[in-house]
Amino acid sequence: MVASYGDDVVARVAAVHELFADVVVGQMSSSPQFGAVAGRLVVGVAAASTPGHCVGDMMRPMAEQVLAAPVAPMGDPMRAWVFWATWAAHDLLEPHRHIGPVGVEPGFQGGGIGGAVMRALCADLDDSGEVGWLETSKERNVRFYSALGFEVVDFAEMLGVPNWFMRRDPGGAA
Repeated sequence: MVASYGDDVVARVAAVHELFADVVVGQMSSSPQFGAVAGRLVVGVAAASTPGHCVGDMMRPMAEQVLAAPVAPMGDPMRAWVFWATWAAHDLLEPHRHIGPVGVEPGFQGGGIGGAVMRALCADLDDSGEVGWLETSKERNVRFYSALGFEVVDFAEMLGVPNWFMRRDPGGAA
């Protein structure tokens, strides 16, 4: 998100909230989601879109056009479309659950929360016999997801940000 919206944390969070709120809220009502709470605070989450409803499905018809256009300047919401279009260009064509968001509040990281919510999501993938698909821009996450049975199947760099595309077949080691 820094590559799209710059270093201003408040501006970045506001832009991301505006762009994703409707999509995530709509998906969360019909998609598998797993979370961890501490008191009344959600401290970790792992969710996945249902087959046919991921960014690849939404952006595929316009991905080529977006990627051929000049890159929008920093802070312009259209800049994020470069990521979405690239993700769409690398998305699986077969039915899958696109995983995300996945995250743990910074103060709670390192305590096994991320692994726990992802193991629950992976068990749900296995029970439903569905393929899991995700992308990550952090190499440390590649190791995290690999330990859950995901395999790197593609790589792309966009706006200077590396992205690993990972797949997990049902019954993948976790």
